[in-house]
Amino acid sequence: MGERYVSAIAIEDLAPGGMKVVQVEGREIVVGNDGGRFYAVERRCGHMNAPLEMGTLVGTVLTCPMHCAQFDIATGEALAGPVPHDPGNEPAPPKIGRLLANVGMLMEHIQTQAIRTYATKVDSGKVWIAL
Repeated sequence: MGERYVSAIAIEDLAPGGMKVVQVEGREIVVGNDGGRFYAVERRCGHMNAPLEMGTLVGTVLTCPMHCAQFDIATGEALAGPVPHDPGNEPAPPKIGRLLANVGMLMEHIQTQAIRTYATKVDSGKVWIAL
């Protein structure tokens, strides 16, 4: 069975460097515009499930808004894991310090997985996504 393309978004609704989430047949998909080249990926981050459309897109590098994990929007490859939070020189209150230490220990064991990509094409002023 071949790929079936469905209309996702008008190209005029997505500025270069922009991303938008679309609902396509019950799937949440983020469409990104890299200077007129359109890409589509699953909405949720491969690290902690954050909504990727709230992140940034520079070229084909999509950076997650939650922990700054990075993905190649063209291939779905995980390029970098999360960036650790630096609280600076200010010590945290004891209870918060214990909580942060526990969260840090748990986060060490969470891997960053690649994200699913969808083929796209542009036709009649719209971005179409292959399902």
